[in-house]
Amino acid sequence: MTAEIHTARCLCGKITLEATGPAKYMEYCHCKWCQQVSGSAFLPLIVFDRNNVKITSGALSYFQSSPNNQRGFCPDCGSTICFSSPRSFDIALGIMDNPEDFKAIRHIWTKSQISHVTIADNLPRFKESGS
Repeated sequence: MTAEIHTARCLCGKITLEATGPAKYMEYCHCKWCQQVSGSAFLPLIVFDRNNVKITSGALSYFQSSPNNQRGFCPDCGSTICFSSPRSFDIALGIMDNPEDFKAIRHIWTKSQISHVTIADNLPRFKESGS
């Protein structure tokens, strides 16, 4: 049996990566940090096991956003690539080559949700992390 392989790339194409196997889940994060790093109202993230993701070309730059977590981005085009923690490697949905392969299961950190942004789905919502 062949494992699922999901590919992704930054805007300029210098950073490429592969995630093998199914994602754990996908979620919409509304925390202030995700708003700032994405320049948007929220950031859709696909959560993979750390060991299932590899950078296939280029080198990420990282910003230490909290003691155990880093935000990965392309040093050339600035594309948001990931949220990296000891538990997982979360890939930004927008860089995936086939983003339609993933469906969100929840919204997290809605206590930081921008008030004039309407969530039009019926997914569960968590004021904080949801874990």
